[in-house]
Amino acid sequence: MTSSKVRNSIALAALMAMSAVAPAFAAQPVSLKLGYFNLALVKASFPEAAGSETLRVQAENMLRQNVEEGNKMLQKMQTDSKAKEEIEKAARQLQTEINAKQQALIQLVQTQQAIANQSIAQAVSSVAKEKGLDLVVDGAGVFAGGEKIVNNGEDITDAIVKKLAPAAIRSTSAAAPEKKEEKAPAGK
Repeated sequence: MTSSKVRNSIALAALMAMSAVAPAFAAQPVSLKLGYFNLALVKASFPEAAGSETLRVQAENMLRQNVEEGNKMLQKMQTDSKAKEEIEKAARQLQTEINAKQQALIQLVQTQQAIANQSIAQAVSSVAKEKGLDLVVDGAGVFAGGEKIVNNGEDITDAIVKKLAPAAIRSTSAAAPEKKEEKAPAGK
């Protein structure tokens, strides 16, 4: 047998073997119970998530202000005819300080966002389990096939917001001291 005939025989045998095995691995239709939610709405309704966004904006503003103040200081040094080496040293020190602040703020914001995201993920998982859902997606994150999910799925946004509400109440009540109401004496 020539080498081309051997290759053809091997290829034919492989095809026959694959066709005999393929039906065993054929996908069987599966029925899934779908759910979806609006992550942006959930985050807007959840103070911890909204707080992390506020913290991010404040951090950006603080860094921007630090950079502007540093630039003004360097400009004043140039206007005051300070030595080039002194200005360069001040610029390096300023850059180091801003980089350190930026890293600390990034870490703080990421930690806060991770805590909020973990709470949201736990609420989604809990609601999915309660409702017997097999798959839950962020409706805004679906780029194709979203209509099928909306038509065949269950919107669980409100249930997630309600699930997070006790956590929100705990976090706001822990931050604010309780107000004691004075009651009028009975009989007056």
